[in-house]
Amino acid sequence: MRNQLNALFVLSLIFFVFTCSKDDDNITSTPARDRAEQQASDMDTLQNYFETHYYNSGELNALSTYPTLDDIVISKLEDGESLPPNTTLLSEAVEPKTTTFKDVDYTYYILSIEEGLGEHPHFTDQVRVNYEGNTMDDEVFDGSVNPIDLDLIAVVPGWNRVLPQFKTSNAFTTNSDGSITFENYGIGVMFLPSGLGYFNSATSGISSYSCLVFKFELYQYKVMDHDNDFIPSYMEDEDDNMDVFDDNTDDDRFYNFDDNDDDGDGYKTFREVLYTEYTDSTRAGLEAQLQALVPLDSNQFFTAIETENDGSFSAKLITLEDTNGNGIPNYLDSTDAATIN
Repeated sequence: MRNQLNALFVLSLIFFVFTCSKDDDNITSTPARDRAEQQASDMDTLQNYFETHYYNSGELNALSTYPTLDDIVISKLEDGESLPPNTTLLSEAVEPKTTTFKDVDYTYYILSIEEGLGEHPHFTDQVRVNYEGNTMDDEVFDGSVNPIDLDLIAVVPGWNRVLPQFKTSNAFTTNSDGSITFENYGIGVMFLPSGLGYFNSATSGISSYSCLVFKFELYQYKVMDHDNDFIPSYMEDEDDNMDVFDDNTDDDRFYNFDDNDDDGDGYKTFREVLYTEYTDSTRAGLEAQLQALVPLDSNQFFTAIETENDGSFSAKLITLEDTNGNGIPNYLDSTDAATIN
């Protein structure tokens, strides 16, 4: 099972994972170009797009309701056309961001409409979103009809750079028809160079080396522990480079986030940490218990709150022990005595 999981994540990073129709299973790849050279070319493409496209800033600012994807309208400024009133050129509105991926420095851009009032997800979390994807010629190639859950490990790298910079909804209402209305969610637009998209892969509606535009609404998130070893996946990025596919402490077939024995010493990772479980019949009650334990030591953290089958709530307080005091926690140190919890 772990082998299948590992293979799934690798393939998902390479291929387009949003579109579910069978027509988009026909994925092809062209020979890979030099990433740094392609990034330089993509920067020209993006800058040209920003200089020739505007968005309806005035209408968005005047809304009496919370903005949605449909409210964000990006239009092309035709040759000889003056900028319409109450609009803003993208070149004057987008915010550049930088990251490193595959040893190449990338610049991408964000148009922030609302940051949101909830919490920031981690780059390895599962998120619930609505989204719409466009190419540089303003053709929509994909989108969600209803909120959809996506694992940020299994999407293009631009997504797990952008979404953690926004916040989730801070409240929601369940309507009489069973639908949910989210409040105060993060909403914006990301503009990605091909190196943070699908690079040399092509599928229906997207050619190789395409720069991409995604509108998104960020509703909720779930902290992921992909190998169920009590270490959240975002904490298994040992070199802090936002890439869990280059962290493999024991150099076996499995990356740390997908390895339940990270140091390969024969003891499962969850047996090499100390943990105390807390439960309560209500989420608020459990949160009060956990808050009473704050501040935590630097080697402690809480796991995500889980809902049990009986409707109660639980979370664990994890303590990372370092028995031999060499600065490496037991679960990452094959020479350290295991904590058999």
